[in-house]
Amino acid sequence: MPAVIIVYTWKNLGYTMVICLAGLQAIPKELYEAATTDGANAWHRFRHVTLPGLAPVTFFLLITGVLASFETFDLVHVLTRGGPVDSTTTLVYYLYESGFRAFKAGEAGVAAVILFVVLFVMTLIQIRYLERRVTYAG
Repeated sequence: MPAVIIVYTWKNLGYTMVICLAGLQAIPKELYEAATTDGANAWHRFRHVTLPGLAPVTFFLLITGVLASFETFDLVHVLTRGGPVDSTTTLVYYLYESGFRAFKAGEAGVAAVILFVVLFVMTLIQIRYLERRVTYAG
């Protein structure tokens, strides 16, 4: 599993950096100027301006990363084919194995419903959190 995690992280590093760069560029320069005028050093500017400014971007990357990790199939299939004793089998890979390799359509259907429910609940949590955040921020 560590090899799959390392390859998955490396695969998504460019996307993550582009999104973080866009988030950094969206932070108004005036906030940094005001913090400098108030006597904030580099650490305080980072802690009180940059990190709060990147909070929505970080939350977006966290949620999309978790949702995408549930759908990891290609890396597991290419690298380990489920790994030694199913140690790297993900839900999507299990769905593929049971549905297309073992021809157990019922098990694959149940796995698909479980995957749908998990991703749906996570999406609802994200929507609720963003609604609450917009309500308080606005």
